[in-house]
Amino acid sequence: MQRLGIALFGVLAIACGTTDAATTTTSTTPEPTATAAPVADTAHHAPSTPSPPPHDAVVDERPAPMHQPIPLYEAGAIAGQVDAATARAEGYVVLDLGEEWTPYLFTERDADTDPIVPNDYRTTYLALARGEFPDDRHGDLAREDQYLEPYGIPPTVGLLRTRFHHTHELPCAATLDLAPLASFNGQLSYESPNAGQNFVRQYRNAERQVQEWMRAQHVETVEAIDTSRFSDRDEHRLAEYQRMAPRYAAMVAVQRRLVCEGYYDGLRGGHVEGGFDWNTHEALGRFERRHRIYGWGIVARDTLAMLRRTPEEGEQEALIRVLTERAMHAAGVIEDGSVEGTFRGSDGATHDVPNLEGQLRTQLIDAFGLETPASTLAFLDSLGDLPPDSAHLVAIRAPQLPEYYSSDMDFEVEIDRGDVWYDFPYGAHGEELMQPVERRPHTTIFVRWPAGDPHAQRIPLARFGTTIGGWRSELIDGVTYWRYKNSPPGPVVWHQIVAAPVWLPPESTPVRDLLVRSSARASHGWAPDYHEVGPSYASAYGLVAAYHMTYFERPDGTIRLGSDEGIRSHGSVDYTSIMRRHSHGCHRLLNHIAVRLMSFVLEHRHHTRDGVQTLGFRRDLERDGFHWTMSLDRGGYVFTLERPIHVEVLEGRIRGELQHPIETPLPRYDPARGAYVQIDANNPGVDYPVTVSRLGVITPIPGGWAAVAPPDAGAGVDAGVAH
Repeated sequence: MQRLGIALFGVLAIACGTTDAATTTTSTTPEPTATAAPVADTAHHAPSTPSPPPHDAVVDERPAPMHQPIPLYEAGAIAGQVDAATARAEGYVVLDLGEEWTPYLFTERDADTDPIVPNDYRTTYLALARGEFPDDRHGDLAREDQYLEPYGIPPTVGLLRTRFHHTHELPCAATLDLAPLASFNGQLSYESPNAGQNFVRQYRNAERQVQEWMRAQHVETVEAIDTSRFSDRDEHRLAEYQRMAPRYAAMVAVQRRLVCEGYYDGLRGGHVEGGFDWNTHEALGRFERRHRIYGWGIVARDTLAMLRRTPEEGEQEALIRVLTERAMHAAGVIEDGSVEGTFRGSDGATHDVPNLEGQLRTQLIDAFGLETPASTLAFLDSLGDLPPDSAHLVAIRAPQLPEYYSSDMDFEVEIDRGDVWYDFPYGAHGEELMQPVERRPHTTIFVRWPAGDPHAQRIPLARFGTTIGGWRSELIDGVTYWRYKNSPPGPVVWHQIVAAPVWLPPESTPVRDLLVRSSARASHGWAPDYHEVGPSYASAYGLVAAYHMTYFERPDGTIRLGSDEGIRSHGSVDYTSIMRRHSHGCHRLLNHIAVRLMSFVLEHRHHTRDGVQTLGFRRDLERDGFHWTMSLDRGGYVFTLERPIHVEVLEGRIRGELQHPIETPLPRYDPARGAYVQIDANNPGVDYPVTVSRLGVITPIPGGWAAVAPPDAGAGVDAGVAH
């Protein structure tokens, strides 16, 4: 079935390593057709009585009845009504501001007349979007994470309104001094347990000395201090104070804001004012998640920019951001300004690929009057009740879509692997070796237009950061090894898109990766990690996945599917890995980007809605003498594309000495024993020390363990699985 509204995605279970709107047209009833007056029969009848003059025709100028009238917003006010049933064709976007909105991915049918195909994750998605914590594992995790927008579940409009009112009523918000942040251009981060306290102590000692100098010289500012008679030591002290003062003032401003807005609530032990301690790091992480900042709990760039805004300006931006995301789905567009492509129009002229996200954002601000925090809160209050089980449709003017848009578009996807290192990344003592990546991998979606034309243009629409494989842990016969998880280059297709996908962990997955500490739903303090396998926003596949399938193209252009590569393009909450690290071979995307991309594909590609998969997965887990059973009976919600989408994974730029990945598993370094440990293939109970070269060559150490020198204290730190 072709999608009528917006679209999303899902996926089943194999592991890769982890309205619109419209104007109203005025219709009129046709004028009555004039009929000829009867001709008098003078031969047999007397002359007839003259007919009265004809009346003017009556025209019904009332507009045709609307099927579904909804308010049209323009310039911050309701400017009239449009018919939601015909809105898109008339150049409007219909936005659902209601509490039961989800991306197409988590819908259950395309039209009211269609049968419902139940979507298991829909209820959970809606509850989490409303800020509720269900009494299950989903609620447990969401209560811990608190703010789920960076994880792909944006808050509802009702929740944003509640947050806005809470912020508006904070007495402390009006007293915050953000000036130190406006003038601060450095970076602040957590360093160690005592670093924050040490910094504050040093600063206060320097401050006391500076205050003494100011009192002695009867000056009121540091700049007015006369240093002409200062010793080198005094000049150094003054310079140190001037270096530390902006950092201290900025840190205090950050912390007082975090206290005011409640980001420290629930954290144990308080914080050191002016010092970057662990609780400040945690509070900043909450601040970042609330504002969909993909950061590391530090004061830098995007986080600093948001901290410089007032709390109410932050709430204003949150609404604009969430409405823009809904508008992208409602309009069925993907162009976000991430590419600088062009296309040749039917007029023969060259046109830029537009930034439709930017245009929608601007249109939303103008239409709803979101220019200031006060006007934004007024708009939210004007919406009235927002029941949790109904829609709230409104219309705004839509940006003009490029002419390459249609209901069934000829998409292609290209995944550039960027800089690729195949060399073994650890040194003689298990230390991580430098393997710089200047070109990060990225995914680009293209459209061929005009479709079916052998000379069709290949137009880039949007580009997103992604990941490729690298060295990961793998369990082999009960022993953990390093193995290179490749993201194979070459052509594949997307045939299925799965919402709330489930990952079925292979036997090679270490048990420790499938258990999670838990007190509420655990046995012996641990429980199977169903968030890792899914369905969950935090699963290995995130909120959606597209399967990479090999294929054979027949002479008539049709496709015969081949094997499943075990590779996926999928969402992820692990945004640090998307920015800097590797995967188990899959191509990870930020969850909201993955949802947006796959929705866009389904919006403009004919597909069928297959529903939730039935599974029968069981795996026994054992650790430290305790046993658990992981069972999965249902998988993700499947959409099958009528025509698969071609995906080309590029080779990228190979760095290092090796030009191909090492196929064999390699031993791990044991810091307690001071060597890489190899298991004797003929005697599994026996091991011996070896060296491992960057090329993956394993060489036994002559003399065995007797020849291995005791490791130095602190040496041999294994890089761990998060490489």
